[in-house]
Amino acid sequence: MSRTYNNVADISWIDPKKPMVAISFDDGPVDPVCETSSAIRIQNAIAKAGMHATFFYWGNTYNETTRAEIVRAQELGFEIANHTKTHPFLPQLTPEEMKAEVAFMEPILKEISGREQFLLRPPYLSVDQVVKDTIDVPLISCGLDSEDWNKATAQQMIDKITKACENGSLDGLVVLMHETYDATAEAVEYLAPYLKERGYQIVTVSEMFKARGAQLEAGVVYGACPKA
Repeated sequence: MSRTYNNVADISWIDPKKPMVAISFDDGPVDPVCETSSAIRIQNAIAKAGMHATFFYWGNTYNETTRAEIVRAQELGFEIANHTKTHPFLPQLTPEEMKAEVAFMEPILKEISGREQFLLRPPYLSVDQVVKDTIDVPLISCGLDSEDWNKATAQQMIDKITKACENGSLDGLVVLMHETYDATAEAVEYLAPYLKERGYQIVTVSEMFKARGAQLEAGVVYGACPKA
């Protein structure tokens, strides 16, 4: 397989001259798939703002019921991406085991999206040189960690991201969040219109890189895409 990632993102709606941020969400899909779930609340908030986000899905929560959430994300124009099968520390695995972890979600995502390649969020953001040499897609880390996984409150997340917006450091960052927390959904419900009002575009990871003319390469770790 080529080490070059074929970025097929549609950027026709993006103004590359305006600031943008790629807010991304791990650990879905969430059961049950309903309007009150944290995941669907997040999807709705971002879609209502006319924006897109990237969702990294893992195999252990995927089933015929939760599949509906991934299909919904795809239909809303969001980017669906890979978070492995069992959420392991990849550096602790053999190359063959790493490939198997990544391979599990690929046919599922392919069937839903019609695409061939998918970004990978390494669990725990844990990467070493063997991981970089083994995985044939870009490895997405983050430039800003919401720390929702560390019990950050909705207000703490809001404060952190609005501060970065106000001081200009948010532009071009990948933001790490998890779709499994109600606090995260609450934060996103505030942040989506807030960022839009301030001229920010919430975009997918692939959209951000393509809009800025930056190539994504397999085995390379990315947490931001600054302006050229």
